[in-house]
Amino acid sequence: MKLYIGAACSGQTELAAQETGRTPTVCTAETALRADAVADYHLLLRELMLAGKSAEDYTRRLIAENPDAVVVCDEIGLGIVPLDPFERRWREGTGRALCLLASHAERVTRVYYGLGQVIK
Repeated sequence: MKLYIGAACSGQTELAAQETGRTPTVCTAETALRADAVADYHLLLRELMLAGKSAEDYTRRLIAENPDAVVVCDEIGLGIVPLDPFERRWREGTGRALCLLASHAERVTRVYYGLGQVIK
């Protein structure tokens, strides 16, 4: 697995496509389990969590069923803490899911302004 993370609109999707030759696409929970490259993983987790499902449980399933995927995710836990309880849970769930992905990924790239910094 290769993981690309960064702030919104930092170019992680484009860099992932350029470096891997795979174009990340927006996926549902089911299609992500067999996709070559998953875009907007944070939004996929949001939909799962809105449906009452666990971001960590799903991420474990993704790791087990699609270990060679390229995953692109915005870092959403930085900045102001939201007042809305769900928004806080979503940020925490996404952060924990990214920790799982990073621990299993062969490479993790943090993207700043379209430039990648390999952190693992």
